[in-house]
Amino acid sequence: MTSRGHLGGLLDEVLRRHNLDRRARAQSAIALWPEIVGKDIARNAWPISVAQGTLLVGATNHAWAQTLHLMKQALLDAFNARLGDDTLRDIQVRVTSRGRSAPPAPASAPDRAQLPPLTREDQQRIRQLTDAIADADLRGKVRRAVVGLIRLRRWREAQGWRRCARCGRALPAKRRVCSACAGGR
Repeated sequence: MTSRGHLGGLLDEVLRRHNLDRRARAQSAIALWPEIVGKDIARNAWPISVAQGTLLVGATNHAWAQTLHLMKQALLDAFNARLGDDTLRDIQVRVTSRGRSAPPAPASAPDRAQLPPLTREDQQRIRQLTDAIADADLRGKVRRAVVGLIRLRRWREAQGWRRCARCGRALPAKRRVCSACAGGR
């Protein structure tokens, strides 16, 4: 086996073993929400969290909650087409106040131009994480992925997202801990 094949296989195995590949894709559903559902729905319903393959969505009223319930399978299909088969298994909708359960919704998911630039510390951390990868092609792919994740995290922080006090996961709500750390509450 080549060093690239070995390293790539090892990386894939670690991601799968810890279910990080699916979790990362599932968390992307939050950023994709406005793009997938469109502006009208995004003004009246917003993603709150993703846990164990379930996207929790807040809606302004029961009519929007019912509309999303009727659209559930089409939404799951659209998200899974973008994120990978079976990344999301369910969408649950609850009527809630936007101010209590979600940050102000952006008009759309961030594009590359909206993502903040990397700091020197970010660039140094990226080098620390990737310099040991011998295969240049794989190293470049991992770097691009890490750069994207860091810039997305910075964008979320600028949008008012917080970090879970226990695991550090990004939280769109004004809560101290994510639903996974709170035991699904």
